[in-house]
Amino acid sequence: MPYNLPIPQNLLAAGWRAKVFDAEGPEVPHVTIRYKTERGWRVSLRSREFLPPGGTWTEIPEEIKAAIEAHLEEMRAYWDARNPHNPVEGEDDVQDR
Repeated sequence: MPYNLPIPQNLLAAGWRAKVFDAEGPEVPHVTIRYKTERGWRVSLRSREFLPPGGTWTEIPEEIKAAIEAHLEEMRAYWDARNPHNPVEGEDDVQDR
């Protein structure tokens, strides 16, 4: 069961979600942000930068960015518990493996 980032109800109702999924394997540790089924972004739990294919914070509601900052350590701990072979404190985000 993924870690669901707590975000305001009005954004949930509008179709926004943010999750850290289980068993992501060798991927760079990240949180996945989705807007309905139309668009998705991945943000590194190491650097808080967008992973390929990219994106910018101007595309994401400020409340979601604030929630990511507020819950960053919880998301990192969740990732590490489910992906001990690929911890957040591992390699730099040089490439998406």
